Amino acid sequence: MTQRLLPFFLVFLLWASPAVSATWTDAVGRTVQVPDHPQRLVSLVPSLTEILFALNLGDRLVGATQFCTYPPAAAQVPRVGNYLQPSLEAIVASKPDLVFASADMAAPALVAQLDKMGIATFVVAPRDLDSTIATIRTIGSVLGEAATADRLARDMEEAFCRIRGATEKLPRPRVLLAIMVNPLTVAGPNTLGHHLIETARGINVVPDGPGRYPTWSMEAVLAADPDVIIVSPNPGEANPAAHFATWPQLRAVKENRVVTIPDPDWVYRPGPRLVLGLEAIARALHGSGLRLEDASCAP
Repeated sequence: MTQRLLPFFLVFLLWASPAVSATWTDAVGRTVQVPDHPQRLVSLVPSLTEILFALNLGDRLVGATQFCTYPPAAAQVPRVGNYLQPSLEAIVASKPDLVFASADMAAPALVAQLDKMGIATFVVAPRDLDSTIATIRTIGSVLGEAATADRLARDMEEAFCRIRGATEKLPRPRVLLAIMVNPLTVAGPNTLGHHLIETARGINVVPDGPGRYPTWSMEAVLAADPDVIIVSPNPGEANPAAHFATWPQLRAVKENRVVTIPDPDWVYRPGPRLVLGLEAIARALHGSGLRLEDASCAP
């Protein structure tokens, strides 16, 4: 009798056991126990929210920050505070299987608090094109959607490759990427904007220094005298290009090469829309007639 019931008992144990978990190492070297196919996700990273929707996983989101604004469907996700100060109480109340956080968050103590509470938290740190691609693949694997993530990553890699092919033999203009104009904040080395400029075959005029996004005076801009100045609108600065128009001695102003990228998220969020950002920067550097769609991929 016992022998006949044993197989059924084993099947019951397998069915009743809690979901298995896997061990992953996140971008800052933390070991994270992630439940198998986590269904309830909280994203504290706007770019990660975009990636999740691009992987058709937006329906798993039970919490996101106020800055998680794309795609439009992200507006329907319950809010857990803003990027710099997410609410621990709101995160916990959402009962997440997994929380995504950023290494650049101003409140790293939050991750430690979530750890103490036994809430799996995976930290990401994409800061250039390659690490963005790697992040997409990692997230896909962690969430059990590796094939979908690989397709998205391959599409982005091919687009980046075509842009490199279209610009590889063109002159390299000197470029200033202004994050905002009041105060004038620029993208230095080791930033996503810097890597976009380099990939589009430009030279970032901002030298290495103590800060990744230093504040510049107009005297510093005049001394650098870039060939191209790239700006983008943001709250309170609808027309940042006008800031430079009052300095006609600047080469970029004289040659009408102060270029506005319509959506700042294209160049500041390490997600799928980086393709649009790189295309926009390539055209800003090399002319609107640059035919990226006809370029061959030259890895």
